[in-house]
Amino acid sequence: MKPWIHKFILPSCKRGLPGLLLAFLFTFTVSVVPLHAEPHRNVVNLRGDQVLVPSDVPPKERFVFQRMISVDDRVIVFLYRDARFRHSVDYSETYNLQGELLEIAWYRPTEGLQRARDINLGNPEATAPARILEIVHEFRKHDRGSDKLTADERLWLDLE
Repeated sequence: MKPWIHKFILPSCKRGLPGLLLAFLFTFTVSVVPLHAEPHRNVVNLRGDQVLVPSDVPPKERFVFQRMISVDDRVIVFLYRDARFRHSVDYSETYNLQGELLEIAWYRPTEGLQRARDINLGNPEATAPARILEIVHEFRKHDRGSDKLTADERLWLDLE
């Protein structure tokens, strides 16, 4: 290489190397996928408001709508099923009459019945739902129910 080339090329390469390295590190940092999922995600209640739910709650879109029932004219329950399993209901959402999401319950064959409910439920001082759901951990006497077949050969969960 000619000596005059070293004066112009090498100093400019040395100056550009830190900038190039910085750009590479920034791009790498932004594009890295985290090893764990987000702890929460947002869903929309019947009013159109955002509700914060744990990421362990399966997405409703994975299930097929079965029916809607009203309980004592106080709450509305939407029932869904997973076509992969033989349960009549695998997922439910419970709302009050104002359209606030109060609870989500779902069934997984390996983990059993699980629920996430609004953190203000059961709080006598609360005047409205918090729109933040948390997983409820319940310990049953027999730990988990047993699956039995109904007359039409559907599985149901016996908690006794």
